[in-house]
Amino acid sequence: MAEYISTFTTGFSDIIPVAISHFLPSARVLKVYDGLVFYSYDGDENALTKIFFLNNTFVVIGSFYGKKSEIDEMAKSVISLKKLPQTKKSFRVRFSVNNQFVRVNKRLVGQLENKVCKLTNGRVDRVSPQTEYWFIKRSENIGYFARLISKRRVAEKELNKGELRPEFAYLMCMLGGLECNSIVMDPFVGYGSIPKQIKKHFSYKTIYVSDKNEEQISKLKKNLKESTKIRISVGDALHMDNIASASIDTIITDPPWGYYEDIEDIEEFYVDMISEFLRVVKKGGKIVVLSARKIEFESAVQTMNLSIKNKFDTLVNGKKAAVYVIEM
Repeated sequence: MAEYISTFTTGFSDIIPVAISHFLPSARVLKVYDGLVFYSYDGDENALTKIFFLNNTFVVIGSFYGKKSEIDEMAKSVISLKKLPQTKKSFRVRFSVNNQFVRVNKRLVGQLENKVCKLTNGRVDRVSPQTEYWFIKRSENIGYFARLISKRRVAEKELNKGELRPEFAYLMCMLGGLECNSIVMDPFVGYGSIPKQIKKHFSYKTIYVSDKNEEQISKLKKNLKESTKIRISVGDALHMDNIASASIDTIITDPPWGYYEDIEDIEEFYVDMISEFLRVVKKGGKIVVLSARKIEFESAVQTMNLSIKNKFDTLVNGKKAAVYVIEM
């Protein structure tokens, strides 16, 4: 059975095995590190390239542990290889240490390129290669020599400022535990990243989405296509007068962080927000919130006499943030 590694959004280690099994029932997760999963799979490799919540995916050629996981040691092992799959593709060799590309001795790079050329019947192309061979060294004293088979498909430039990446929104939705009869809400819908993922990948009964920004809501009505299952409206998340008390199963949302919005006291804002969430969410329901204002959000939760069931520390556009799960 072939072995693979994939990178993913940091902080979501606990739910990645479940997410992978959802897409690949026959896959076996061998180990999960922060931001990287190691697994085996004997199916069509092309299926791996379609799992969008994984960033970069590699087929593992060699795994290394302890001192043997150092870049120089891994390189020596690869130079001594007798066989590699005949890809006949142009390639380049890259070196990553703790998620950062590093420079390596030119002579060593040349030896590795010559070896890969000989074994794969390929050619070196350091600018626009058809494939890439990576040496990956992690802080856990593990290393991999692997061939890249898929890259993250959504570039930052394709997203609007402040828009959640689709893979991040998907993982947040997984935390919601949605079912076919779930009534879901995103009252800070913004560009619609969360309801788009719910509509595409999850079971639900009804999605209520709203935002104070009339222009974004107008665009969203065209993109999401409002229906009896998807209700879209302009609204204030602190005063959801159109939503009945105890009528929502799950709220999944990315509220303002107070960095760019005109919010005088972000903690007070969160208190008011949580108070309204408590009114509309059913007993036994769930609230999933993303915020970079961790101190203020956690203080607001405490003020409302609630407890946080799960907290997933992560990075969003380089900022430290967390996804919180609160059960009613």
